[in-house]
Amino acid sequence: MILKQKTYISMMQHIKTYAFISCLFITPTIAAQAEWTILVYVQANNNLADYAEKNFSDMASIGSSDKLNILVEWHQPKKQGAWRYKIDKNKMTFDACVSPESDGNDPQDLINAMQWAVSKYPAKKYSLVLWNHGIGVIDPLWGKYHPWNGNSIINPKVVKENPRIQIEGITTHPSKKSHKKNHAKKHTHGDTRGILFNDQTRTYMTNQQLTQALANIKEHVLKGKKINILGMDACLMAMVEIGYQTKDYVDILVASEEVELAHGWSYSSFLQGIKNTTTTPEQLAQNIVLTYEKYYKNRVQFFTQSAINLDKMDLIKESLDLVVYHTKQCKDAKINIDQAIKKARNSCQQFSAQNYVDLHSFLTEYYTQVNSLPTSTKTTDLKNAIHAGIKIVETSVLAYTAGQYLKRAKGLSIYYPTGHIDASYARTNFAQQSLWLCLLNDFNVR
Repeated sequence: MILKQKTYISMMQHIKTYAFISCLFITPTIAAQAEWTILVYVQANNNLADYAEKNFSDMASIGSSDKLNILVEWHQPKKQGAWRYKIDKNKMTFDACVSPESDGNDPQDLINAMQWAVSKYPAKKYSLVLWNHGIGVIDPLWGKYHPWNGNSIINPKVVKENPRIQIEGITTHPSKKSHKKNHAKKHTHGDTRGILFNDQTRTYMTNQQLTQALANIKEHVLKGKKINILGMDACLMAMVEIGYQTKDYVDILVASEEVELAHGWSYSSFLQGIKNTTTTPEQLAQNIVLTYEKYYKNRVQFFTQSAINLDKMDLIKESLDLVVYHTKQCKDAKINIDQAIKKARNSCQQFSAQNYVDLHSFLTEYYTQVNSLPTSTKTTDLKNAIHAGIKIVETSVLAYTAGQYLKRAKGLSIYYPTGHIDASYARTNFAQQSLWLCLLNDFNVR
């Protein structure tokens, strides 16, 4: 449901009016405990700013209720600090403007936002939605990748057509104006991957920083409880590595394996379903995926969205360790496993980020290739391990959707490059604690 044009214009005038209010904290009035508090943390200091306003309109068509708090922390272009609102029916109710030093990408910014949401708008269940660009597990250092010179993280055609993945200086050519900017805050570590890109300051929140923030939120804000749902209204974040990084602090991850479309989530559709009812985290996560499918399926056939049970991430890691172990056993026994795994990697479902593949699709193709080899004890053990891995992936994904062009995508991707392995990958929790990097090193598909 979209607001009528007159209502939308009125609401946006309301927003713009508050853009000039002095940054003063309002004495909080604590709300009664709701069923759900949903905090949408919007880093719109980039080319997605117009889409943020459209999403706010979508949220306001439903509005908060006594069972549901819809909250926004909004980082806007060319404005210092962040603006906090409660989304009510057909309007955004101003709450506060926070520190001008906040650029939205420091872990403490996210911790403070969640502290505000929990202390002022308490609920039985919480969802934190990160709204912005995302680029999965790859290290997106500004200036390191040069898509205009043929060194591209993402398929250039997809980048050209979709604002969600257009990050100036990373996936698109930097403008002359941007060359003159002061990049003093630019990340320079080799161990950084990220989300929440701020195009003006050229900063972002790395996955490691996100993990730090989530750990703090669990321990100090939620007093030992996990966030029920972590949503990523961003590109390419439904990865094994992302889930593994956040599993100790979050119950369910909702994200996309592929590049998201510019509009992002269909907020009004799933918010309507929980406004006046009691909904479990599993039901809400599944409904976000279902409403995403309904919104896009008659518009495009190039989309994915999934809900992942992070309690299963250790099982996924253990199952993949067995697959790697038995693969190595076959190789040591001089079984022609190299060609089997190469064919599986080349024929499985991959995405616009060509080094990301759907895990279920890869394991399914790998099983087919191993099944064509001469039968032996070692190949049988490998087939059993692959089959078990497939089943664990299926039970880990609570819901998924994919357009016809990506119909083999089953909800969870993994890093599997066809050449150079990014140096930063070795620093991820998953690479350090699993055998997956051993497989990438031993069976580098070129």
